[in-house]
Amino acid sequence: LEGKLLNAGALLPLREEILALIGEGADDKSWPVTLDHVVHVVGKVMPEGSIVTLDNGLYKIPFARKYRTNHPNTLLLDNTLATMGAGVPSAIVAAMLNPGLCVMAVCGDGGFQMTSQELMTAVEQKLNLVVLILDNGGWGMIEAKQSAKGFPNYGVNFLNPDFVKWAEACGAKGTRVETLDDLMPALEAALKGGGVHVVAVPVDDSKYKRLLGGLRSPKAKPPSA
Repeated sequence: LEGKLLNAGALLPLREEILALIGEGADDKSWPVTLDHVVHVVGKVMPEGSIVTLDNGLYKIPFARKYRTNHPNTLLLDNTLATMGAGVPSAIVAAMLNPGLCVMAVCGDGGFQMTSQELMTAVEQKLNLVVLILDNGGWGMIEAKQSAKGFPNYGVNFLNPDFVKWAEACGAKGTRVETLDDLMPALEAALKGGGVHVVAVPVDDSKYKRLLGGLRSPKAKPPSA
């Protein structure tokens, strides 16, 4: 756009603010890993032009806000319908249509379990696909929304299977990330190794639970007679 946009310099302060927002939390060294740091690491390991597909959950907020793309259609998310379970099937189609590109599905533990059987489809199709599971042991978005409405948490926590064994049972590879320093190497190895690879990592989503929980909704009015 250089030389083509009148008063383009006026946009520079806005760009600086956006870049500052994107970089916020990138260097967080806490464990379990924060969602902001996950976005930063995924952005680092994914080659230019590669495709990331999102399932639906609380982590989708930082990915939608902070994941930088350089090409169209390289961050795929169904933001309006918010269909849980969409991450893995979307990634399978993306990998089938773009065999020369790296493809990663980013899923919450709950959303992954809704369509986790499709790992078999990815293996059968001999795809190169990485599935990153962000494990918080519950429905983070629903918990935050319950809190925002002043409700007690109800039905938002659940137990997870061993995702590594689950992947191996489907003929895929599996890795459980145990420390912050292991996250980037695990993703790099999964992308370079080829085939279908599941990487599970425990995450701390408390920041975004607080953000949503702080947006208190007005109390609903009783229905009119």
